[in-house]
Amino acid sequence: MHNPGMRIKKSFDRPERALIEAFRGIPAANIADVTARLFAMDARISPMGRGREILGPALTVKSSMADNFIFHKALSLAQEGDVIVVNACGDTNHSVCGDVMYRYAMSRGVAGFVVDGSVRDLDFLYEHDFPVYAVGATPRGPYKNPVGEINMDIACGGQVIHPGDIIAGDADGIVVIRKEDAETILEKLRGVTQKERLMGELIEQGRWEEESPILTSVNKEIERLGFEIID
Repeated sequence: MHNPGMRIKKSFDRPERALIEAFRGIPAANIADVTARLFAMDARISPMGRGREILGPALTVKSSMADNFIFHKALSLAQEGDVIVVNACGDTNHSVCGDVMYRYAMSRGVAGFVVDGSVRDLDFLYEHDFPVYAVGATPRGPYKNPVGEINMDIACGGQVIHPGDIIAGDADGIVVIRKEDAETILEKLRGVTQKERLMGELIEQGRWEEESPILTSVNKEIERLGFEIID
């Protein structure tokens, strides 16, 4: 029986752990750059506590506004290393999780939360390394309306999230890596790492103004367009 809005898929295909771990420590900005800058969540989704690094496959949750009924069930289904990604309707008036849920998630080895909505108990998050990304924080708690979906495609932070997509984030924010794109992205990232190393050498050696491909391109465009240069 189909029951839209009240569906729970207990499992999903997770990428191999080695593939996920290959993204460990890679800046979210670099991942965003090599994916045409189209797969970063918007700036509303930001870290809420001390934990500033998150990585793992997405366990997806779609809840009603101001509600965490289905979020609790999702926690009980999570496996070690999962990132729970929640569409909480972008609501900033009610939090959908707090220290009890953080503690339970940590006990299960959950890698963190990404919530398109609000959270609370930030003191706990500043005392622990459990990463939580959200729109904001409010002390006002949630309700428990018995609707919602788990492990279906959702929207979060301006991105479509499929169960099992790799979620990666740092202090800059969150990027989404499609499972089928992961190997290609890793190959592109190797080129970015080499390019950044070379640019760092130019700066350290005082050669940036003469040899930087970025500044050279900017200067050529300024000259082509006839900018007025005033000393």
